[in-house]
Amino acid sequence: MDEFNSVLISRENDKLRGVVVLIHPDLRTDGLGMQNQVGVICEANIRLDDFYVDFKVVTGLYSADALFTFLPEDTIHENLAGLSFEDYADEIKTLTQVDLMVRYGDVTAKINAMFLVRNNPVIQPYCVEILQNQISPDISNHYGRD
Repeated sequence: MDEFNSVLISRENDKLRGVVVLIHPDLRTDGLGMQNQVGVICEANIRLDDFYVDFKVVTGLYSADALFTFLPEDTIHENLAGLSFEDYADEIKTLTQVDLMVRYGDVTAKINAMFLVRNNPVIQPYCVEILQNQISPDISNHYGRD
């Protein structure tokens, strides 16, 4: 891998530190048993697909396809604006809270927002996606290359 790509991956790894995640609820192999739990990425290596996630008492190693993370703020807001109040009144209230916490909150607020998402699966498609989908296409093309 040339130096430019190494720098690009290094920057992307650094950007992932502190990102709030939800462990996929249907994850079949998790030695820690943290399915459907909220954590924070403390270390990342995109090239190796290694994401260390801190929980209150333990740190676990996961791959990008095992972690849900928030959609971009503008996407969450657009999804919220597109919901019909008649059909989604309760969901709109919760998604509004999530939108505000993600947009204006610190890490603690984002953790609380992810708990709301975890406890309200109906709103998940409107505010979270698998981390694998958010990793830069330029970087994901370099997986496994030396």
